[in-house]
Amino acid sequence: MDEGHDAPTIALAQPHERHKPWPALLTGVTTFALILLISVGGFLFAPSDATAPQPPANVDSLPYVDGVLVVVELPDLVLDAYDPINGEQELSFKVREADSQYFDVVHLRAHSSIGLPTRLFYEEEGGQRWAVYKEDAPANSTTSK
Repeated sequence: MDEGHDAPTIALAQPHERHKPWPALLTGVTTFALILLISVGGFLFAPSDATAPQPPANVDSLPYVDGVLVVVELPDLVLDAYDPINGEQELSFKVREADSQYFDVVHLRAHSSIGLPTRLFYEEEGGQRWAVYKEDAPANSTTSK
């Protein structure tokens, strides 16, 4: 049965090409976009090495009010207070140049845009409220001092 060199050649079946649901270019672009998105997200949400400014020494003796900021245009701040002060629900504050280091506008606008509670420590002189320091208010806060 062995016919040697005279045997008919047997043709090998060609391998089937695999079906690729995504072209290689699209897969590469998608991978790059995903890596870029993860990198940017890691950069934006990673803890900062910058140290926050220390609050003023007298902050514990200052009155404060909790509420949601509705205007953040330094030197002007407007707070929708949880508890009205002297019958006023919407309280206007000014920020002195010396105290502006305690007010991160980007952070305050983020609070304002999603309604996060903010606590403002302030002084009052001649009918004008001066915001001296701010901190994130407790989520269940409904008080003023």
